[in-house]
Amino acid sequence: MAKPKKISEGYLERAALHYLGRFSSTEANLRSVLERKVRRRLEEGQEVSSEHRRWIADVAQKCVKYGYVDDALYAKSRYESLLRKGKPLRVISQDLRYKGVPQDIIQELFAAIQDEPEVDIDLSAAAAYAKRRRFGPFRRADRYSEEKVEKERAAMMRAGFPYQMVQRILDATEEEIIQLLP
Repeated sequence: MAKPKKISEGYLERAALHYLGRFSSTEANLRSVLERKVRRRLEEGQEVSSEHRRWIADVAQKCVKYGYVDDALYAKSRYESLLRKGKPLRVISQDLRYKGVPQDIIQELFAAIQDEPEVDIDLSAAAAYAKRRRFGPFRRADRYSEEKVEKERAAMMRAGFPYQMVQRILDATEEEIIQLLP
């Protein structure tokens, strides 16, 4: 049986920098990534010690201090990315919480978004979703059938859009949807 590899604070720093070089992350997510790395290096059945947890916390704090991890910047870029993919606000909020963005940062982000009352974010997301999935006016003309429309409607509703909004998007013209895009 192979001898478990040594775990040190230096190893965790290198692991964190390697991870952050490849992925953007929140502080909470970085902590969980480092904890998984520690667990993989420990012997079977051995728990993560308080010393390991302290090292993980110290490394995460260093990454925040040096600006490698910024939860607010991560939340904003993740929000924009998910909106372009056609995700509704409710789904974006759930995703941000899952990724470890603190609730106060999510609320600040959504408050800043709601400052533009003339823009319906969920409607923009539905338009982006329809365009990406080639629904409604983006569907090929030779593929039109009532069954296809019903499948598109069901897919959009499963994605989190309300029925009236789905109907509006599927009945819109291509130009109307393009104007709604984020």
